[in-house]
Amino acid sequence: MIEKNIERDILARMRTLLALERNYLAEERTHLAEFRTGLSISLIVVPISLFFITLEINILLYLIFCVFMGTISVWGIWMVFSSNSKLIKIKKRIKIEKYREKQIFNSSEVIREIFDDCIVFEDDH
Repeated sequence: MIEKNIERDILARMRTLLALERNYLAEERTHLAEFRTGLSISLIVVPISLFFITLEINILLYLIFCVFMGTISVWGIWMVFSSNSKLIKIKKRIKIEKYREKQIFNSSEVIREIFDDCIVFEDDH
C-alpha cells in the first residue's frame, strides 16, 4: 500500500514535469514567432525606404517618414534581441526540467517500464 502511494506520487511528479515541459515548449514557440516577426520588420524597412527615396515628395514628409522607419527598424531589432535572450532562458529551464525528469525516471523500475517507450533523453541516442 505504501509503495503504491509512493509510485502515485512519482507519477504525479512526472505528469507535472511533462506539463511543465509542454508549457515551456509553447513559450519557446511564442518567442520564436516574436523573433521571426522582429527580423521581418527590421528587414522590410530597407526596401521600403529605398522605394520611398525614389518618390518626389516634400522634404518634411520625407524626414517624417525616415524617423518613422527608423523607429520601426529599432523596434524590430529590439524584438529580435529580447526574444533571443528569452529563448536562451527557456532553453536553460527546459534543460533543468529534463534533468529532473530523468532523475524521477531512473528512481523507480515501475516508472521506467511505464515511460520507456514514451520518453527519450538526449544521451540515450
